[in-house]
Amino acid sequence: MGRGARIGLALLALIVGVAAWMAVVAVRRARTPAATFATASSPLPDTPRADWCAPGFDPIAGGGCLAEARVKSDAAALVIYLHGRYSRDAPSEEIDRQRRLGERATARGLSVLAMRGLLGECTAPELAEWFCWPSNGRNADDAAAFVNAWSLALATAQERVGARTRYVLGFSNGGYFAGLLAVRELFEASAFVIAHGGPVDPVRPSLATPPILLLSADDDIAQEEMIRFDEALASQSWAHDSYARFGGHALTDEDIDAAIDFFSRAREPLPLHPPLTLHRAVRHAHPAEDAAMVATPEDAGDETE
Repeated sequence: MGRGARIGLALLALIVGVAAWMAVVAVRRARTPAATFATASSPLPDTPRADWCAPGFDPIAGGGCLAEARVKSDAAALVIYLHGRYSRDAPSEEIDRQRRLGERATARGLSVLAMRGLLGECTAPELAEWFCWPSNGRNADDAAAFVNAWSLALATAQERVGARTRYVLGFSNGGYFAGLLAVRELFEASAFVIAHGGPVDPVRPSLATPPILLLSADDDIAQEEMIRFDEALASQSWAHDSYARFGGHALTDEDIDAAIDFFSRAREPLPLHPPLTLHRAVRHAHPAEDAAMVATPEDAGDETE
């Protein structure tokens, strides 16, 4: 082979190598940023700081509210809290939920980053002035954009608290969103707690199956949806635990403590042995003929707070 031919082959190999490298970079850029841990030094534009933080939380760059752990630990962890839907004119109940979560979590060594949904994201027209998350088949495709918008807040929070471990707690409308993030692998977290929400179909994981805890209540409007979620996870052999308490639709202190306990035991096999002490373990199962009758409206996630 002549010298010119060898040079030509070398140039061809270089061109092919560069093209392959560029293809890999393009694929990595196309993936959702939530699959990796961002850093606060990333060149992201600042956004207005939150003006909806509960007592004990500080507004941070990126629009979130951060409560730092009062008990320092070598295994620092961050809980991302996803609220239930609420009206812009009546935020007090949600602010109280955020406050109670912050107080209980930070006392046990967890930091909490509270994020907020968007006005008009609920698909029901009468909820146009409510803050909501993607939570059903009609708006599920919006979920990736919500996660992308968290980049700066996550980077800021993780840098401040030194956390490399992340957990997700979603309540009600935020519970539907948390389940959506887990099932569609839109957000990397070590464990998810779905409290009084439900599934966004289809529940068919492709790869990752992080541990999930389902928290429900006997008289909750979302109880049937939680039963359906439990059954869907079981049908996919997805390791999870399911607990119930007496009462109705609310994020109680008991629920919060159960979520924190679950996060602390996230590496244990599921279902937990011994079980969580604050709730009773349940194994839901509809008879086959009843399961077919469970309605799943496309805006189901709008139905709970």
